[in-house]
Amino acid sequence: MIPNLSKEMIDVMQQLRKRLRSEFNSDIKLSQPDVVHEILKLVNKSKDQKTQLLFADLEDLMGIELRTPVQEKENTTMKTTTRVYRGQVIEDIQPVVQSSATARVYRGHAVT
Repeated sequence: MIPNLSKEMIDVMQQLRKRLRSEFNSDIKLSQPDVVHEILKLVNKSKDQKTQLLFADLEDLMGIELRTPVQEKENTTMKTTTRVYRGQVIEDIQPVVQSSATARVYRGHAVT
């Protein structure tokens, strides 16, 4: 177990444990020496937004950043389109990839 854990850190880890157990049927114990890395592996697989936010809170409480930020491609720009849906103006922001090679497109998606 990681030394110098505060009560808030342990509480957040307990909540994460419960959520990951229900989602992945995993058995994580706080006494494991690599408990944070085990939680990280499952959080990366999780699609639950609350779980992601709890892990971000744990990182803040511990003062470390375990996830590496995803680097955006150099040739990516953002495209904003505006449309009206049921009387509401909606702005969609989508990444546009600019490549020098011709891209094959199948059903609206680039195929490599």
